[in-house]
Amino acid sequence: MRRGRGIAVVLLVALWASAGSAVPPFEVPFDDRPPRLHRAPAVVRTAALGAPDERLGRFGAARRSARFAAEARARAALHAWVDDALAAARACPWEADRVHAAVEEAATVVGVRPLVDGGAVVLVDVPVAALVEAAAPEGVPWAR
Repeated sequence: MRRGRGIAVVLLVALWASAGSAVPPFEVPFDDRPPRLHRAPAVVRTAALGAPDERLGRFGAARRSARFAAEARARAALHAWVDDALAAARACPWEADRVHAAVEEAATVVGVRPLVDGGAVVLVDVPVAALVEAAAPEGVPWAR
């Protein structure tokens, strides 16, 4: 009977961790993934690992700081990917500004994988439609 309760607790924790997430926690990777264009659904997806802040004494607070750090790293990776794509396409500065603003507005957390050490991996998506609407100069991956 104890084993059944343990499994139920693990399932409840997994469901709680994935509440509000579009991607189940077991499909979120365990480490960083560079931004990559996905066609179905049409998104640019990246994953980033965040370490807990050791200065925080409470485990819940440390875990939350890890999620914030992971999301910030994922957004930074998206911005770097956009910068590289726009530089290769020789885009205008105003186009770059619009695309970066679109990344900030449209980027959403779609999955979180809590780790045992208090860290977390956060999966962030940006809809391709938001990037195309902002600017899609010839040569950028989201313009195809």
